[in-house]
Amino acid sequence: MTYKKQIVIALALLLLAAPNAQAAGGGAYPDSNLPEEGQKALQRAVSAMKAKNYSKAQEAVQSAAASATDAQGCLFIIQTLSSFGGMANKMKRPAVERAMSLATTNDEIMAVAKHAREAEMYDLAKHTTDKLVTSTNSFTDLMAVAHQAHAAANADSVHLALQKAYSTISNEPDALDFIRQAHDLGIDHLSQKAAKDLIEDQTTAVELVALANKLETIALPHLVREALVAALDKAKTVSDYVAIFEAAKHFEYADIVKLATYRGRKLTIINKIKNQAENTPEALADQRRKTKDEVNRATLAKPSGF
Repeated sequence: MTYKKQIVIALALLLLAAPNAQAAGGGAYPDSNLPEEGQKALQRAVSAMKAKNYSKAQEAVQSAAASATDAQGCLFIIQTLSSFGGMANKMKRPAVERAMSLATTNDEIMAVAKHAREAEMYDLAKHTTDKLVTSTNSFTDLMAVAHQAHAAANADSVHLALQKAYSTISNEPDALDFIRQAHDLGIDHLSQKAAKDLIEDQTTAVELVALANKLETIALPHLVREALVAALDKAKTVSDYVAIFEAAKHFEYADIVKLATYRGRKLTIINKIKNQAENTPEALADQRRKTKDEVNRATLAKPSGF
């Protein structure tokens, strides 16, 4: 075989391989996850949008979305149309609806919700959010959803996920974690509600002082104060007032320091007077008489069963 013949054969092979190479590359949008017919439909949609033939663009988008086999393909259609700005919002709806039905992971569902909201499809954004929250049940997973929604700038989703997460809480560590994360996400009315509920759940002044110290780390000073005020109402012993005094001094609440000092001293005086009254000769004689009477009654009583 001559050198010229070898060149001719090589060129022929290259020409034959070119269509196959294009097919292997997957068409106009090889990274789209769309089948070739879907890519062609999307290409027609883009051309129609450029020509401002919106009815033709709508038909092509419907065709491209119908060909998608996963949410990623639909999201690619939406992202491609986004280059046309607000005029493409209406065109995106078939792709958004198809993506909703195909989305399987939280990330995909959140992406669909984000695009729906950006395209002013608020009904679809809400439906997608409801689907995500409804399918999630544990406290940890719901808090993760809330953070995903926050990253996607979807405030409604954040609020809905946090509300459901709060309904699952059954212990103090989770409640404190919720308060911290809700505060970090900027949903302060829910973090404050959780903190106030936790304050109401405490049964002693000592528990409330301990809670005040825990709330300090979340940077909610007004709730720390509420915990200490509640502790004043629950205080029953001098040691309770001492604990409140020390905590209030640490947090620099001068009025609570003053009130805890006054009530603690007052209770100390009352206890001292009470102890003195109980130790007088008359009180001791009265106590001995009562004890003797109780012994006599017990002696004269019939045994049970008679």
